[in-house]
Amino acid sequence: MRSKAVLFVCLFLLMPLWASAQRRPHPLYEPEDRGFFEGSVNLFRDAAVTSSKHWSDRVAAFALDGRTQDAGDHWAAERIPVWLALDMGSEKMLNAIRLWTFWDGKRFYQYRIEGSQFGKSWSLLVDRTMNTAPATAEGEFFAFPEKSVRYVRITFTRNSAGNRAGGHIVEIEGFHIDPAAMQKENTRLKAWERTAPGLHGRFGSVDERYDRNAVPDPEGTTLWQGTAWRGERVHAQLLLWSAEERAQVRIETTPLVAESGRKIVSSATKVRLVRYVGADTGGIVGDALDEPAGTGRFEMAARTARPLWISIDVPPGAQPGLYSGAVKIAAEGGIEARFDLTLEVLPLVLPEPADWAFHLDLWQNPFSVARYHRVPVWSEAHFDLLEPLLRMLADAGQKCLSTSIIHQPWGGQTYDPFESMVVWTRREDGTFDFDYTLFDRYVEFGTRCGLDDWINCYSMVPWTNRIRYLDGATGDFVEATVTPGEPLFEEFWRPFLTDFAAHTKEKGWHHRVAIAMDERPLKLMEPTIALVRDAAPDFKIALAGHNLPALKDAIDDWCVFIDPPLDPAIVGERNERGAITTFYVCCGPARPNTFTFSPTAESAWQGLYASARGYSGFLRWAFNSWVEDPLVDTKHTTWSAGDCFLVYPGPRSSIRFERLREGIQEYEKIRILRQLAARSARDDVKAALGELDAALARFTFEIAKKERAATSLNAAKDAIVRLSRLVKS
Repeated sequence: MRSKAVLFVCLFLLMPLWASAQRRPHPLYEPEDRGFFEGSVNLFRDAAVTSSKHWSDRVAAFALDGRTQDAGDHWAAERIPVWLALDMGSEKMLNAIRLWTFWDGKRFYQYRIEGSQFGKSWSLLVDRTMNTAPATAEGEFFAFPEKSVRYVRITFTRNSAGNRAGGHIVEIEGFHIDPAAMQKENTRLKAWERTAPGLHGRFGSVDERYDRNAVPDPEGTTLWQGTAWRGERVHAQLLLWSAEERAQVRIETTPLVAESGRKIVSSATKVRLVRYVGADTGGIVGDALDEPAGTGRFEMAARTARPLWISIDVPPGAQPGLYSGAVKIAAEGGIEARFDLTLEVLPLVLPEPADWAFHLDLWQNPFSVARYHRVPVWSEAHFDLLEPLLRMLADAGQKCLSTSIIHQPWGGQTYDPFESMVVWTRREDGTFDFDYTLFDRYVEFGTRCGLDDWINCYSMVPWTNRIRYLDGATGDFVEATVTPGEPLFEEFWRPFLTDFAAHTKEKGWHHRVAIAMDERPLKLMEPTIALVRDAAPDFKIALAGHNLPALKDAIDDWCVFIDPPLDPAIVGERNERGAITTFYVCCGPARPNTFTFSPTAESAWQGLYASARGYSGFLRWAFNSWVEDPLVDTKHTTWSAGDCFLVYPGPRSSIRFERLREGIQEYEKIRILRQLAARSARDDVKAALGELDAALARFTFEIAKKERAATSLNAAKDAIVRLSRLVKS
């Protein structure tokens, strides 16, 4: 009983904190937290309700209608004292109540809440007869030692607007909450109670995701220190938090200035808000990166934290040296804070993303963009929305443009299925006509956006083995089952391949085209490969799928699942002859992966794993196959949250995407360092290269399943920095 009483006292004192925590931080799109009451049954929902004589039409049922957002929807009874009573029908264990009284920003109410088993003898549950805090839209939360009651009664004793005005209840709810969960919430609220007034901040770790409603560890630093090559993008994460609401929070960056006086302009430092999205964890996770809208200002609700993601793009022509600058934060009321940045720029230069060797293949879904933004597919508005999205991808070194040459090559697995960019028509005589108008327009557009290397065409072997075509005689769309190895397969695909080869050769694209398949078995791949090699030998073949050594000489761009890894001898042999060999993760494994809730280091881990295994790069099946409302909920059917996309509408980047790009940069740096180290006879260079090799040896799938990705990642990055200081370009 003693522990329950202590818990009750702590929670009662913190009741205003609880209400403030429910405030919606960003009403435009950022989702609410999973409430403390999520999954708990409102015991009052179906209770019978009686009250003092109501005023006008403000009957007692308003207090139990489930509506909490409109102060006008309330029960009202004039001339205090007045009361409202509930009958739950049977005895129930009760230990928490939420109450919304009428609010106008000024008035407060005084009242008491009592419980009874039989409706005769009443026990005090909540005493607010001395309250002077104005009612708010967030309502109030009351916790107390659990009590078995059937009846609950609230009696108003004062209205600051005048007792004649009476008592008013917008909504009242009752719960029995797990004591352990209540204790956890109590701990969180006490941490906010101990937080001093003002706007607080410190640098956190890019390897961590931070809870929006928890007080960050105050034992941090206001100085960030980093090291970068010229041409590299580096990141930091700054945490802001406040126990009080903060309005008009704004961000300013200063130039980074070297001791020599040389500057890196302030626009090279970009600060974006980490926005929270729904994830499989049952709550929200910080992932989307967003610049403050409109005036460049944003609000902070009381008792919330807001991570800021800082990215510094070091110009390729920057002078090596030590640079210093700052991120300045200001808020309404004259509040100011400064957070210092120190960046060491090394002499080595990272090439432009278009020149990276890393073979990045993140599949794009243009149809998702049209649906989300409610514009017609292939309209000018659609292309205007696609352009910044594809340029963002090109800036990460993307090598492949994803195109669809048949209707729904993956069936309906994505929220927005892929339509064909080629119109197939079967004439009355059985021959085919192919209209490439949409395909040509999209390829030309993608090329202008920087995706000017591979054109991956999906798919000769769709998941359903079905092709949709237009019947020239009837004008109807018809579907046919076309299975590799059967006569109908050649009847459909040979004329397409012949015609497509001639068309792409005329356009000057034939050397870029790859007929691409996804996770098809050997028995289907072998006849498909044979037909492509015979009908269109200039085309490349791409396969993302199973570890099938029998295909090692037949596939130009071969991507295997992370587990089991491909035989290193096969990887080495393919590298020697210039074939592309990559790996992928998708709906599995659980770790390492790039899900919304995955530790952020796991995204960067992918690039270093590719380097350690000798792979050419990395593939993921969805760059932007957005779910219904990705800025609110990142889940789709049974797949893990974030499996379908890495970036958000806007386009907005994400922590996952930025860290994936970071890992690709490390891959490129390792490639360059090996070339430079090979030309050096210095012992310290050889020793540093050995340290790097030892660090990369820990990039295995088995270790990644057991060890935090940040551990191996940061060890490897430290080794890269040490070697970078020794070699000369």
